[in-house]
Amino acid sequence: MGMVIVAVAIGTFRDQIVERLTAESSARTTQSAEDKADREGPAFASNIRRDTNSADHLHPIIFNTPFSPKEKKELLSLQLHPGEDPITPFAKSHRGYGVNEPGVSYPGKEVYGYSEAWLVDILSDRKASLVINGMRIKGLHCAPAKANTVITYQGQGGGSYEGMFFDLTRSTSNPLIAGDEESHFGKPYFRYKKIDLGNGAAPGGLRIEVASGTKDCNWKAFEVTYADSGGKHTQEITNNGKDFAVHGFTAKSAQVFRVFTTAPFVKECTMASQGHYKCQRKGW
Repeated sequence: MGMVIVAVAIGTFRDQIVERLTAESSARTTQSAEDKADREGPAFASNIRRDTNSADHLHPIIFNTPFSPKEKKELLSLQLHPGEDPITPFAKSHRGYGVNEPGVSYPGKEVYGYSEAWLVDILSDRKASLVINGMRIKGLHCAPAKANTVITYQGQGGGSYEGMFFDLTRSTSNPLIAGDEESHFGKPYFRYKKIDLGNGAAPGGLRIEVASGTKDCNWKAFEVTYADSGGKHTQEITNNGKDFAVHGFTAKSAQVFRVFTTAPFVKECTMASQGHYKCQRKGW
């Protein structure tokens, strides 16, 4: 009788172990399937648009064709009055293109030319965490810049917008930290920063600035590198079906004009050194 009870107990215990192991195996299989499903498809969604606000008022305006004597006379005669902006209508009528002053400089090596920027919103609905830890410009093609004429404004300096900065004359895969209030301003972005997504993390917002020196450049995408529990992966941020493009500026400009806050309001300048102008104006 005692042996029967022991045998029954052992059988029951064995059944419990088998049941528990089966449940654990089923749970692992379910979790594995859920993890696999979670990692399927794009790791994140992105919305990108050109930062037109930063290249709007009181920023350089470049032109592909020098002004004729008549056009130059018109520009130099413009008068500035409170609440009026005669420069913008003039620029639009001559197909001017607003750009930025480069937001990063190097010790002894200033960035030549101008820059353009994009604002990116990044969102991931994944349950698992992932980290963006790299970015490069993919499919780059460049040609000599067409712009050879520029209107600038008195008192302009480099931008201080926070974000990352690509100088295509130096690297397409090593963006720098932009924003002169950043503690590591001008240093490699992903050496000090990363973008956390997934697992309920807040959407990421990023400003990407690009300068191309003396060339006009276009590219297919910003290729992002990210890491999750499955390893390292890449995903592209594209421009709504179009190439990205940035305008450069010729090394030897044809015409340079600067707008001042006091009369005479617009003066013609000459290139004194790379990226610097000398204007024929008393006190300049």
